[in-house]
Amino acid sequence: MQDLKLFVLDLGTMKMDKSLLIEKATLATLDDPHRPAEFIEFPISAYLLTGTEGKVLFDTGCHPSAMGKNGRWPASFQKSFPYFGAPECQLPNRLHQLGVRPDDINCVVLSHMHNDHAGCVEFFSKSKVFVHRDELSAALLSYALHDNESPFIWNDIDTWVKIKLDWYLVDSQEGDLPIQKDVTILNLGAGHSHGMLGLHVRLRKTGGVILASDAIYSAVNFGPPERLPGVVYDTLGWKRTLRRFKWLAQQTDSQVWFGHDANQFAGLTKSTEGFYA
Repeated sequence: MQDLKLFVLDLGTMKMDKSLLIEKATLATLDDPHRPAEFIEFPISAYLLTGTEGKVLFDTGCHPSAMGKNGRWPASFQKSFPYFGAPECQLPNRLHQLGVRPDDINCVVLSHMHNDHAGCVEFFSKSKVFVHRDELSAALLSYALHDNESPFIWNDIDTWVKIKLDWYLVDSQEGDLPIQKDVTILNLGAGHSHGMLGLHVRLRKTGGVILASDAIYSAVNFGPPERLPGVVYDTLGWKRTLRRFKWLAQQTDSQVWFGHDANQFAGLTKSTEGFYA
């Protein structure tokens, strides 16, 4: 087992309707026929692994210029999914705090290509970027159709296609990919989005950690009882991933770190405080 360190990068927060995180979170009843929707806040994160075999980054958060009058995100999207990130929360700055430059990253693993997970991938032109082939295809189709309501952000993708990134496309039938000793990309396929990737890490003291990203939003979705998210591309695929995570966690004695669980994230040691080893 190599001497890995896992840093939790706090990249700010977003807000959106709770029913998108948890399906049927707000239901009217006879006693409360006009029950209001809830606009809730949740964390945005990325994860840095450092070890003798190089540096791996899992997800890249939102682009620093996402919000505002001239922001990358469409105005209507900004109102439905506002992002709140002070300068110190921006991914390049979080890395700088650790003495790490984007060019120092050997591998970037994108769980998927939505607005809050692939926003900063353009900074990593010197890294090998792992993404599911079906996910990149969906993002490029959204780009070609100028779909401004999609979580695949047109302005982000426009930058990606104009610069040279070293993509590694993970195929559906490829299986899991060990990219370093004790670091394995989990090829999850369709679920929350068209092509999801997770990361399984084995640490000397902490033990196993499964980085789920949006494959499973939170402990509420994980259950019991299991509860679907409101944003899901493939319901059956999502359920397969859930079962797989539960089996893997049990078999390897691993924790599951969810994509947007505010309670869980609050309890994690952030990169400004320390690391997991």
